[in-house]
Amino acid sequence: MTTTPPPATTPSDGSQPAPNEIPAQPGQGEHVPAPRALGTLATATQALLIVCGALSAVTIATELFGIGAVSGYLAGDGAAIGAIEAYDQTTALVSILASGAFITTGVLWAIWQYRAAKQVVGRTRRSPGWHAGSWFVPIVSLWFPYQNISDLWRAVGLSRPSWQAVWWLLFLGSNFAIQISTRAYLAAETLEQFRVAMWMSLIGEVLLLAAVPLAWMVVRGITRGILDRARPVVGAGGDDVAAPPA
Repeated sequence: MTTTPPPATTPSDGSQPAPNEIPAQPGQGEHVPAPRALGTLATATQALLIVCGALSAVTIATELFGIGAVSGYLAGDGAAIGAIEAYDQTTALVSILASGAFITTGVLWAIWQYRAAKQVVGRTRRSPGWHAGSWFVPIVSLWFPYQNISDLWRAVGLSRPSWQAVWWLLFLGSNFAIQISTRAYLAAETLEQFRVAMWMSLIGEVLLLAAVPLAWMVVRGITRGILDRARPVVGAGGDDVAAPPA
């Protein structure tokens, strides 16, 4: 025998139901339709994160090659000038590809986070617009995105993972090192100064490469949490009932 679920009620904390929530129909459990578009965005974002990681690995290898070439030339190996010229050509191409992948990934991440925040409106301290835009606002981008990601974990009923702080520190450290490297490249006038810039670039890319798998886990974990909340739970009698609230 099918039992009729109770009518939807407003949560005791005064928050409004998520926008995609639909009222229960006779004989059906109340649930939120699975946001398939969010899952597709998450998959694309995760794929681009892998591309960024691969390009970081290529950049690390390129910088190591350049450091070796410059060191050899400074040590008196005149033949190393050919290796330095090869480094210049390679690093130009790799830098263009890496920058393009990083920007594209950043934009797609912002769209994914906006869509994720739309699924849990009223359960986070900031609006979906701020979830996307805080990444691009100077100063506040140092901590707003971290807080917003923490809010999303809680909004889907999960605890913030212990490694999230590590991910954030790696991400900030990589950006800081790469910015210093870029300025050093532009200001360099000697091979020794160029070698310092290469080392800073190498450090930044190592930190970025370490941050990539953790970023991948952030997207995966939050998306799964949202999809699990939207999936109806089958009751003992075979009826669909609402997934438990966070």
